[in-house]
This record gives sequence, structure tokens and C-alpha cells, in this order.
Amino acid sequence: MKKSCIIYGGAGFIGSHIADDLLARNFKVTVFDKLNASRKNVEHILDKIDFIEGDFNNKVDINKSSKKADYVVHLVSSTLPANSNLNPFYDVESNLLSTLNLLESCVKNNIKKVIFISSGGTVYGNPLKLPIKEDHPTNPMSSYGIIKLSIEKYLGLYRNLKRLNYKILRFSNPFGERQNPKLRQGLITHLLYRIKNKMPIEIWGDGKTIRDYFYIKDGAKSVYKSIIDNSQNYIYNISSSKGLSINQILEKFRRILKLNFKVKYLESRRFDVSVNILDNRLAAKYLGWETETDFSTALKNTWRYILDYE
Repeated sequence: MKKSCIIYGGAGFIGSHIADDLLARNFKVTVFDKLNASRKNVEHILDKIDFIEGDFNNKVDINKSSKKADYVVHLVSSTLPANSNLNPFYDVESNLLSTLNLLESCVKNNIKKVIFISSGGTVYGNPLKLPIKEDHPTNPMSSYGIIKLSIEKYLGLYRNLKRLNYKILRFSNPFGERQNPKLRQGLITHLLYRIKNKMPIEIWGDGKTIRDYFYIKDGAKSVYKSIIDNSQNYIYNISSSKGLSINQILEKFRRILKLNFKVKYLESRRFDVSVNILDNRLAAKYLGWETETDFSTALKNTWRYILDYE
């Protein structure tokens, strides 16, 4: 009998790639997403999955949708790092409280394991040491990061009190096909989209901000590996462990993709961390996961996607 997994937020960029990977491993996959959610990212697999439209804030929808699943992947977030500080009350209500309802349903429905996609780019805050290991102090500088960290802590609580099994995957900065280039959250796809459409390229700060980027098709495989992981590790960094500054990325656009563009530098934002590079050795050791696609290949694949994006 096939193992079954429901992906909350599965019609999005990350979720659709996780769905692809789990289908390839013969899982029965259900995608749960908001009412009237776009199905563009999963249209190529709609005949192979169950698609549920519902309200993540509705206890009935969550409980009903998770009843027949073996595993749950939680990807839902109604905010972005850049806008979460504008209304932290909304962030708590729509993300933290809703997640608690999900955890209650998981306990009630005997879910074997919850896989939570957290944010390695925001939960740590300014690093004390690089690369950042999983046991590094956490000091998020945005409501988005605080909520992600709070969910992590509640997962630990539910394990201790109600024996809910879980794994936390702290993604650094995934990029690739199906990432919405109109959002500022995905720097690489967003900048490529603007270059394609001859729009101004605006960078917050001096371009020296360093991040850790990995190809989403590689990252999606970490979910299955965490499902079958029986170790006593509950948190893993999913990253390339290689830092690139914005200026270095722009140079790769010019050198690898042969693009020409001008850049305007703006005043830096207070919540931006100057450098974030995650140590992925724990995932390599216990999950057997590591990045497989070199940056140049991933960048070329992403550019082809942007060229076809309407």
C-alpha cells in the first residue's frame, strides 16, 4: 500500500517540487492550498494528485484534510520576511495559531511524522560564527523568523507532551523554476525577471549582503529523506553551505547568462542580516542529503523558466 502525504501550501514554488519528488517515489500525494489558489505549478501532475482547496485557519478543513494521511508537510505562510513586521498580530493569528490547530489535528489523526519547512535565513539572526550550525543561538530580526522559530518550539512541545514525531528543515535560499519572480522574496528569480522586462534593478544596501543559495529540485529531495530518517536529530539545515553576495550574483548574470543591465543601490533595510551561510553537514551525515546541481546549471535552468514566464 502506498504511503500518503499531504502538503499544506503544496501549490506553491517549494511545495510543487516536493510533490514531484514524492510522486516519483510512489507516494500518494495530496496538495492542500487556499481557496481559488492557482494550480499553475501543479498542472502537470493534477491527474496524479488529490487537490484540496480550503482555509488553513479553519479547524474543520485542517482536521478533515489530514485524516487519511501518513505524513504531513507544512509550508504555509501568509507573510514574507519583508512585510511580516508591518502587522505582527496578523502574523501570529494566521500562521502560529493556525499551525497549532494543525498540530492538534495531526495528534488526533495519528500522523506518523510532520515535516516543517522552516527558515534558515531568518531564525538565526546575525551569526556569531560561520557557517551556522543547527545549535547556533537563534535571534530572528523579523516577525516572520520569530513565528517560524515559535512553530519549531511548539513541535518540540507536542513531541514531549503528545508524542508527535517531526523533522524541521531549515531551508536557506532556494531558487529555480516555478518561483514567483514578481515577489521580492526570491532574489535571483526576481532580478532575472526585472532584467528580462528591462525594469530598474534596485538593490537594498551596497550589494555585499551574503546568502546561501541552493537549487529547489535538490532541496525538495530532503523531505523524503527526512520522512525515512529515524535518527534523534530533529532540525537540519538545508543549504549549499556556500555564500554569495548580491554583487557576485549580478556578476554571474553577466558572465554566465551574458546579460547587460544597470544597478541602483538603495538604503539598506534594518531587518536584513548581513551574512547568512548555513552548515549542511548534519543533513549530509544523517539524511544523506547534499546539493547535486552546480550553481551555473541551476541559474541557466532558472533563466529559461523566466524567459517563458508571462
